[in-house]
Amino acid sequence: RLCEMSINMDTNNKQKARIALVGAGWWAQGWHLPHLKENPGAEIVAIVDSSRQPTSALNPNLESLDLLAERYNCKVYTSLDHMLNEFHETGDELNGIIVSAPHATHFELGRKILEFQHIPKVNILMEKPFTTCIQEARLLHGAVQKLGRDRAFMVNHSANFRKQAILAKSLVDSGALGSIRHVTAFMGSPLIWIFDNPKNAAWNEPSGSMLGNGFAWGQSSHILAFLYLVTGLQPSRVFCTMNHSEKTGADIAHAASIICECGATVSLSGTTLLPGDAHADPVVGKLIRVKIFGSKGALIYSGDDRKVESGSLQFRHEDGSVEEIAPGDGFKFENIDQEGNGPESLQAFIDACLGKEFFQGADSAIGLKTVQTIDAMYRSQKSMNAEPVIFGSKEEAL
Repeated sequence: RLCEMSINMDTNNKQKARIALVGAGWWAQGWHLPHLKENPGAEIVAIVDSSRQPTSALNPNLESLDLLAERYNCKVYTSLDHMLNEFHETGDELNGIIVSAPHATHFELGRKILEFQHIPKVNILMEKPFTTCIQEARLLHGAVQKLGRDRAFMVNHSANFRKQAILAKSLVDSGALGSIRHVTAFMGSPLIWIFDNPKNAAWNEPSGSMLGNGFAWGQSSHILAFLYLVTGLQPSRVFCTMNHSEKTGADIAHAASIICECGATVSLSGTTLLPGDAHADPVVGKLIRVKIFGSKGALIYSGDDRKVESGSLQFRHEDGSVEEIAPGDGFKFENIDQEGNGPESLQAFIDACLGKEFFQGADSAIGLKTVQTIDAMYRSQKSMNAEPVIFGSKEEAL
């Protein structure tokens, strides 16, 4: 089921997908809720947050649950259990749940939704990262694998749902590159103001069984998910060194070497030290550099994710000639536009909730690989040795 181009769901001709949001923080109030309100295919039916007055250092002006209930004309709850049980008792339809709570809570929230038997066909869109604990990732992936084909579970890696990602995956799947031998990937994010601020504890401080916190979970999960979608590689061993914030202890830069089960190597580096601010005016984009080398050719995809004209998807043939894939479409990675009715990942999720065909850009298998890699990165940083990926083989992962 990994990343099928489309999945046939129920053929019910629903007018609007009835969606609940769990977690009403910075990203939920700045992106998910406005997007859902503007989307003609969606209806917000519930908002859940453990606090009646959500707070975030990233936005000191978050609205209370009462104001959100009025703004979006929906019910609000301070407990996921309460919301699920009430929808069961009333028989109200619920087609999808978006989990937009702190990273370390993803497993517990996802598990509760998956195990709630009284709403059997609810779809889930989980914010990234999938989880922040390798054991939890394995358990959650196993639970997702038991779902029928009439339910979808997605991780919100928006870059994976864009046209360029789909085309890149299709090119690799076609065999045009031959066998993948080497990958280089770099991600530079202008977000030091997040990772250097002690008030952003959920982004910077480990909790629960987390081995570390910072740029790896908050940003590198995006580019890893993209690489695993396009290449299908399975990580085996990882060596990594990191640089940390003097103010928070969060990792703010890393250099990693990843050895895959097929023998391919991946050189991954990234930092949040790119000057500027991705969420200010003027906007400064994230810099992405991806190069995938195969036995028959290479795939190059690099640019500034806020400047479409900054790059394009290129295929380099064995003879050295360069073919531009989807000429004119330019470079698009993450979709973090606040205007409009949502990124391609949200559109795919709504389609799944409506019983339509959709592109699965980031399922639980990709989520698991991403967690496996970052977990090994943190262990390697601590031991200063190459560390094996836990649950690396397909048999162990399931």
